[in-house]
Amino acid sequence: MMSLLKLVWKRLFFVIGLILVLPLIALTWLEKGLLGQAQNRVFSGCMEILSICPTILGTYLRSAFYWAVCTNVSPDVLFLFGSWLAHRENSVGKGTVLGAYTFLGYADIGENVLFGARVSVISGKYQHGRPEQRVEGTDVTEQDEVIRIGKNSWIGQDAVIMAHVGENCTVGAGSVVLRDVPDGTTVMGNPARKVNV
Repeated sequence: MMSLLKLVWKRLFFVIGLILVLPLIALTWLEKGLLGQAQNRVFSGCMEILSICPTILGTYLRSAFYWAVCTNVSPDVLFLFGSWLAHRENSVGKGTVLGAYTFLGYADIGENVLFGARVSVISGKYQHGRPEQRVEGTDVTEQDEVIRIGKNSWIGQDAVIMAHVGENCTVGAGSVVLRDVPDGTTVMGNPARKVNV
């Protein structure tokens, strides 16, 4: 009975959040419809405004907005203060919690993933081109990659994720993940390496 009542309250707050962000959702859809997927100025402005809305109201405003405008964001995702998604193409599974000031580039996040504060999931190692391109002074070719993080993983505070993380993994606080992390693995350090705990 208690869990049903809790679910009803959560859905009620979600619907209130959805109603409050409807103008932002409409503007974002209009931008996408008129200017195409590549234009993100309205989307970016909305996410910046919503990222700094405090309290539980801000959490539900962010959840409702991302649910409505992104590829596949569950209404049961908690976006804590300062957290935001950089792209509409993101996917975030239910039960996931994005800690304060957490940033997601292009990402596909499984269910029940817990992010600590100030985690950055950037769009691969070469989103600003390869090092040799910058040294040679040639045109830089951006190579965005959708980073996948499997269900039930925990990403520690201040981690930087540039490669895929499997299911049931732990990434230690402050770690920098440069290589894919297999299912059930704990990694720590810079660069992140497997540890036995």
